[in-house]
Amino acid sequence: MFTLSDIRQACGDSARFYGLASEETERLFPAAHHDSRQIEPGDLFIALKGQHVDGHHFIPNAARQGAGGALCSQPAEDVPPSFLQIVVPDVLQALHAIARQRAQRQQGTIFIGITGSNGKTSTKEAIATVLSRQAPTLKTFASYNNEIGYPLTLLRLEPQHRYAVLEMGAQWVGELAWLCRTIARPHWSVITNVGSAHLEFFKSVEGIVQAKGELVEALPPDGIAFLNYDDPRVRGMAARTQARVVYYGTGEQAEVRAIPDGGDPLRGRRFLLSYHGEQCPVQLHIPGDHGIYIALAAAAVGCAAGLPLAEIRAALESLAPVKGRGEIKPGPNGSTLIDDSYNASAESIIAIARAMQATPVEEGGRRWAVLGDIFELGPHAEREHRRAGEALGGLVDYVVAIGDQARHYVEGARAAGLPLERTHYFPADPHDRSALEEAKRAAAALLMAEVQPADLVLLKGSRGMAMETMLKLWSAEPGASAGRTGGPQ
Repeated sequence: MFTLSDIRQACGDSARFYGLASEETERLFPAAHHDSRQIEPGDLFIALKGQHVDGHHFIPNAARQGAGGALCSQPAEDVPPSFLQIVVPDVLQALHAIARQRAQRQQGTIFIGITGSNGKTSTKEAIATVLSRQAPTLKTFASYNNEIGYPLTLLRLEPQHRYAVLEMGAQWVGELAWLCRTIARPHWSVITNVGSAHLEFFKSVEGIVQAKGELVEALPPDGIAFLNYDDPRVRGMAARTQARVVYYGTGEQAEVRAIPDGGDPLRGRRFLLSYHGEQCPVQLHIPGDHGIYIALAAAAVGCAAGLPLAEIRAALESLAPVKGRGEIKPGPNGSTLIDDSYNASAESIIAIARAMQATPVEEGGRRWAVLGDIFELGPHAEREHRRAGEALGGLVDYVVAIGDQARHYVEGARAAGLPLERTHYFPADPHDRSALEEAKRAAAALLMAEVQPADLVLLKGSRGMAMETMLKLWSAEPGASAGRTGGPQ
């Protein structure tokens, strides 16, 4: 929630106001959006110019949706005369200034920044669930974690919010430091892990370590850094901050510790949560051993906030998979589907495949990995896809690969000993949407012909592959074209 006064103070004399009644001195905006389809009555529409889409074309649509106004660099003509348009030289800079003004005005709220190569969104949801049991808590909308999403989230701050759980992504060294310096720095920071995601931008894992660690460097001396002790690269970030460090993990050195105690690898592990001599059992309902780390990060933040372990346990046991992140659904021919389609990295593919391998299936049941390309790997793409494929060779029974770089999954799986007839590759240019959807249809036809009710099927790929569109294809005609097998093509 922010006001017209916030905008005036942030933008100063650079802003011009169209459609504003001369007697109007104040206006309240519940939120801001850069997608006109998400506008609710009273919201501010942010008309950003992107590489492919100019938000200014959608100002009339935002007005029809009931927007309280638009922030833009040139006013639209085909809107009602009374529709407020705030014209500034640079929309993105103005958005940052307004968010900075709003954050500075919010006293008494603890900002909690979350970053890492994998699991940011699920960790954000878990932390917000824990803290909400104590006090009103704001959390990042969807996965709004970049130079646009971060300020848009801060504009949702309400006076009653005691905590703001903020997902923060980065695609270049210096970006997190810049977000903290330009908009708002967190009081607490959570680092989940360091992996190969976005290698195209960071060039090396060392670059990723440097970038993620900027979030602990930005902390004030009285802040807290929550670090995954079991990840050596994250553990080493302790030397980069003067703030208090709280380690979480499964080892005895972790201040907030999980002692694994069985449970279902896909539907939720059990563990004993230990903190300063106290212990309590926790039964999760989120998938994989990596689900334990999501829960531990949330537990560590909850402990620092003073929540009793019993309250933390109740919050953790209420967690469910975030959409497209390990959801269990009906699959082809009555099989069990793991919908992990939202995004992918080599590490996340291996982690969920390990959970599959540890999950018992009925007699005759088989494990299928249906995978699309991993994006943003640059020159490391072949290596990372092959690395994931090699791991899959010992974890699943079948690999179905869709896309361009996906052929290296197949190569890696075969090198690890997976038989030729158990690998299928459907080539497609990921940027050719028609060709990609045709490849998905062919893969779906294969699955409908081969998958059995006792089978376990994983669906995963980078966001740009939109692997979730396959969900509606399980009932495709059996006569649809079959996939190609044999060597990568």
